[in-house]
Amino acid sequence: MIKAYGQAHDIDQVWALWEEMASREVRPTSITLGCMVEALVMNRCADQAWQLAQKLWNDDTQKSLLNTVIYSTILKGFAMAKKPDRLMALYEEMRERDIACNTITYNTMLNAFAQCGAMHRVPQLLEDMKTATPPVEPDIVTYSTMVKGFCASGDLDKGLQLLKEMELDGKFAPDEVMYNSLLDGCARQHRLEDALKLLDNMRDSGVTPSNYTLSIMVKLLGRARRLNQAFTMVKGLCEEHNFRANIQVYTCLIQACFHNRHPMKALALHDQLVEERCVPDQKTYVALVRGCLQAGVVDKAASVVRCAFHCGGHGMQQADGPAPGVDSACLQEVLAKLGSGSEAARLLTEDVAAAQRAPKPRRVSPRSKQAFGESLPWRTGNRGNSGNSDRFSALRSAK
Repeated sequence: MIKAYGQAHDIDQVWALWEEMASREVRPTSITLGCMVEALVMNRCADQAWQLAQKLWNDDTQKSLLNTVIYSTILKGFAMAKKPDRLMALYEEMRERDIACNTITYNTMLNAFAQCGAMHRVPQLLEDMKTATPPVEPDIVTYSTMVKGFCASGDLDKGLQLLKEMELDGKFAPDEVMYNSLLDGCARQHRLEDALKLLDNMRDSGVTPSNYTLSIMVKLLGRARRLNQAFTMVKGLCEEHNFRANIQVYTCLIQACFHNRHPMKALALHDQLVEERCVPDQKTYVALVRGCLQAGVVDKAASVVRCAFHCGGHGMQQADGPAPGVDSACLQEVLAKLGSGSEAARLLTEDVAAAQRAPKPRRVSPRSKQAFGESLPWRTGNRGNSGNSDRFSALRSAK
């Protein structure tokens, strides 16, 4: 019941149940306490959880309920709340009371340091792991968390050094998460050559890149004015590792096109991704609209808005499904560029408003689509346009 009310975010009832147990002289077990602490932590009441632990510690009949798992859960609460000082105070309390720390405990603390930018505390924590009885060995999560923290705090070189130490030690092999953290660090500091070396290391180590990896590399290559290399890399890695680029990768490519002053290539890429059955989202259309505005092609920006809202009259490939649209700020930017009170701005405003009032398309299951001929040859032409009308006319003539 405590766990259920915790999941329902009813902290008052959680405490009421705990007090009812005491009034009925029902002694909690370590599992009961674990549910209680977890309920408090998941509702961002880590301070209350710590106060409860301190109260139980002072009760000789219930002191034994406190263990590594209970304290680690409270540590996780302070980590989530980004309170490194509280976390360190709790850690010192654990040491004073001889509550054993395990790898999960230390990884929780390292993650908090990474999120709070307190990486200066890492060396002492590593020393504590070594001198613990018995010593606590770091695992791949430990290394990945430290690398992520160093890269996020702008100390990429320390992250790269840690990777080298791991490789020399040979106990753990770097995984995709670690490589992506390092690549993200390279992107923050515009260090393209280091990123390309890391990508080669990934290949040599047999680590498969993901769409997240591709997104980082496309951003870097776009900023470095290597647009063709960005397109080549996306095509090459997708073919080599047998996966398809997702909409995040395509959005990064679109932004790279604008960064390299190729607005028409960005618009062509939109049509290509729609043909490949990759569905654009609102971020994609906002990137397209703002890129067109920055390039000075306001009419194209208006066409993108029409396409995003499925208004028609835009001359672009239109994806199936609900219209993602663009946010209000982006729409206002286009209307301002078209000219306040202009005919073009008025028509666009009316068409977008009409599209937003229109009933949303009903989702149809794949089986139903087959039943209604969705997979037949004449349904595979230019989606979202009127290009299929000629096919239907030809079919009628043939009949």
